[in-house]
Amino acid sequence: MLSSRVVPALSLLALAISGQLHAQVAPTQGEWGGTGLLQTPVARMAPEGELSFTASHVSPYSRYNLSLQPFPWLEASFRYINVAGVPYGPEWLSGDQNYKDKSVDFKLRLWKESRWLPDVAFGMRDLGGTGLFSSEYMVLSKRFGPVDASLGAATGYLGSNGDFENPLVAIDDRFKTRPQVERAGQLNSDAMFRGPVGVFGGIAWQTPWEPLLVKVEYDGHDYDQEPRVKRLKQDSRINVGLHYRVTPGLQLAVGWERGNELMAAVTFRGNLATAQRQPRWLDPPKEPLRPREAAPAAPAPERAASAAAAQPWAPDRQRDAALRPGESWNDVAERLNRNAGINVSQIEVGEHEIIVRGEQGRYFYTPEGLGRAARVLDNSTTADIDWYSVEYTRLGLPIAQSSVSREALEAYDRRDIDLSTLSRHVELNRPGSSRAGDVVYEAKPPRFSGGFAPGYGQIMGGPDAFILYQVSLNASGNWSFTPGTWLTGTVSGNLLNNFDKFRYDAPSKLPRVRTDLRLYATTADITLPNFQLTTVRALGPDLYGMAYAGLLEPMYGGVGGEVLYRPFGERWAFGVEANWVQQRDYDQRFDFRDYRIATGHATFYYAFGGEQRVQAWASAGRYLAGDWGATLNLTRMFRNGVTMGAYATKTNVSAADFGEGSFDKGIYVSVPMDFLLPRSSRARATLLWNPLIRDGGARLARKYTLYPMTGERNGDFFFDNVGYIDP
Repeated sequence: MLSSRVVPALSLLALAISGQLHAQVAPTQGEWGGTGLLQTPVARMAPEGELSFTASHVSPYSRYNLSLQPFPWLEASFRYINVAGVPYGPEWLSGDQNYKDKSVDFKLRLWKESRWLPDVAFGMRDLGGTGLFSSEYMVLSKRFGPVDASLGAATGYLGSNGDFENPLVAIDDRFKTRPQVERAGQLNSDAMFRGPVGVFGGIAWQTPWEPLLVKVEYDGHDYDQEPRVKRLKQDSRINVGLHYRVTPGLQLAVGWERGNELMAAVTFRGNLATAQRQPRWLDPPKEPLRPREAAPAAPAPERAASAAAAQPWAPDRQRDAALRPGESWNDVAERLNRNAGINVSQIEVGEHEIIVRGEQGRYFYTPEGLGRAARVLDNSTTADIDWYSVEYTRLGLPIAQSSVSREALEAYDRRDIDLSTLSRHVELNRPGSSRAGDVVYEAKPPRFSGGFAPGYGQIMGGPDAFILYQVSLNASGNWSFTPGTWLTGTVSGNLLNNFDKFRYDAPSKLPRVRTDLRLYATTADITLPNFQLTTVRALGPDLYGMAYAGLLEPMYGGVGGEVLYRPFGERWAFGVEANWVQQRDYDQRFDFRDYRIATGHATFYYAFGGEQRVQAWASAGRYLAGDWGATLNLTRMFRNGVTMGAYATKTNVSAADFGEGSFDKGIYVSVPMDFLLPRSSRARATLLWNPLIRDGGARLARKYTLYPMTGERNGDFFFDNVGYIDP
């Protein structure tokens, strides 16, 4: 028989059924991150692609949550919890810093709401963390007009109220009690689904005033059993709150919980899957197409002589026959660089095609560079050209070739056809797929390039301080011997940091291949993070190779190589890399320590198609500490290029030897800088959450890798964004 403590939750459900038909209640974030009421989750999911940050406080807890919605059916959250009044560690190390707890959650939708059936979801809190707040739950949600009602049951923290005995006791008596967590960072599977079951639930009511929601919930947690703190007084299990939408991206909440505590929360949210680029007012405008009949007259003799002098290498002046009068291939190459972002290395003219070879250095969406290049070429060439093609290279490697029909481009410009029709006249092929023509322009590649850029690094949630940060200025340079062989280096100068608080060195039972981070970060203000010689070659139509030697990353230098087989038009690729490296000295100059290791991996890449693009990377090999194992990396890529992903590494190092965390893992979000800057950029901004830095499962952080270097071969991404051919 259900305990009398279940009655309030059932009463709330009954109240929901009496709601009148009204606007539907939109899912909102709870105090723990993820869609929820106040303390409790609901079965709802946020819109696909949503990212939200929620900061909440109810004494003694301050919670900072980041939630991701990579799929309509999957929600992932990670958080830091600050526990007031509980010291993080010894005063000599942590000062007056409060205890911090890190945790990861996930929630899966098992059933989508229909006319008669509710949304059904299963979730887990504090998975692989300290386990202080771990819980497993099932929750149902059903809309009744302006009311969204939820009812759930949980083991662990969410259900510690213990309304009824765990039904799994019928299988095994061990499910009757829930053991304490033995080690932080483990999956702690021995504790999952164990202990009594508690009921939770509540309603969210959409008031007639659209920005305001009223939330009422029954809390299934017993605050007499609060971890890390003394018993918390609880005068009521009913929590109430108001949720106010200031704007779609900013939401505020206040509540009264446990019958005696005020709660406040703020949520910042946005949808990365539908994110649009900022107005790029620093980009040059696309070239308007000139009517064919409006071609300018032949150039004056002195201008023609100047154009000829610009190309002394061209012995056959008939090569200029494809040009409109008054044009030169030098000028075309300059406009392709300035307007289309292509650093042109060569231009060929075939019977009815112009082929531009070069590296796209500005536009994140390849079709945009193609569209701009086609306009430049159309304005500069004669009417007997049918196709404009760009063959993309990356650091001397031929990657792919895209083409657009001149006739379709001009018809679109006249508005005779729409953008979707133009897109059907765009191709992506392997490099070298066009019939060779006459080389009419060949650039002499620049020997040196370089620049300055700010740098920022941080470590979050450690015992020294909640955030340890460093702001630096980085000077980088490249010297090219050939298009495929270059020397690169970076000098980093410290500008600002709070590393005076950085005193903690994590314990390790393995070779210290990463846990000497503090010494690398604090020993010198001027460092040389990278200084290496690299060469790349196309070993076949679909086979690429790379070799490198030097100071490969801040902690390691050595030699190595990589081979990648990436067949054009296929969703899979396979690569192998091998390295012999030695640990660098802490000042990151040219000295080395005694530790040496041979490390390398074989990696299989696969891109799943369909509406929901997923890239999976599975690597196996030897890691820096000499351990053997495998890494699985799963990434959801949205059509606009935003990615949400997670990875996990398990090696032959035991959980006890690995230390807190048990195995290496992380969650990341990567956003094109195109969305953030007033000008186009191929760069990305990446947020990586790695709970702990340990020595097990550590890989060499190489500056260049072949799979992302050959990204223009990604046909799905190209055609997902082919509409950008009209910039």
